[in-house]
Amino acid sequence: MTELLPGGNMNVVERDGDTVTRHAGPWTPTVHRYLRYLARAGVDWIPQPLGVEGPRERLSFVGGEVPLYPLPAWVWAESVLADGARRLRQLHDASIGFGLDGALWQSPAKVPAEVICHNDFAPHNLAFDGGRLVGAIDFDMCSPGPRLWDLAYFATRAVPLTHKPPSNAPGMDQARRRVQVILDAYGSEATWDDVLRVAMIRLWDLADMSRGKAIELDKPDLNDDALMYERDARFLAALPKGLEPSPGS
Repeated sequence: MTELLPGGNMNVVERDGDTVTRHAGPWTPTVHRYLRYLARAGVDWIPQPLGVEGPRERLSFVGGEVPLYPLPAWVWAESVLADGARRLRQLHDASIGFGLDGALWQSPAKVPAEVICHNDFAPHNLAFDGGRLVGAIDFDMCSPGPRLWDLAYFATRAVPLTHKPPSNAPGMDQARRRVQVILDAYGSEATWDDVLRVAMIRLWDLADMSRGKAIELDKPDLNDDALMYERDARFLAALPKGLEPSPGS
């Protein structure tokens, strides 16, 4: 018996025993090849492709709790920031050498194409066991891009870097320190200003994509997401560069 899994707003995901099925697309063969490549490079905490069945792809099921919005309070633990950054570094490093000839991506490639970015590496696409990160899912938007593209988005969602953080989340007065936890765990030399700049650009990109998907998928609610992304992008653009944000900014 199949079970509809909650959380997806751009795909329909169903669990079937130890597997899941999702809508496939022209990019699916490239993503499947990439997932197999990661497994050969030692990444054993991601789904593995099991084939394409008509309009659906089948993947192995990644066990664990995937937090849904509104995110539970334990998601904001600093251990999640550090564990997520280390896992992201493993993904990025493992992607080096992946063959791009004939590759087709759902999400446009970005420059510099340092690694293959997940493009939605955030708590809602991570699996946990007792608060410990044990897996990542939803690779269908992956594409080549800079390391900071993924890092900045992870910070946006996990720090968080938003205009109105959830009531159970750390405030913006803690943001710079929490961003540094991510950068240190990843081993990045990027700065607070670098993260803010790319996070802002990433949010504008998400707004544009959401409006396009609203038309493509006939889901007008995605336009509300676009407005939220634009609001957060403007908020980050207004933050004083090089300065600690003040409480309640």
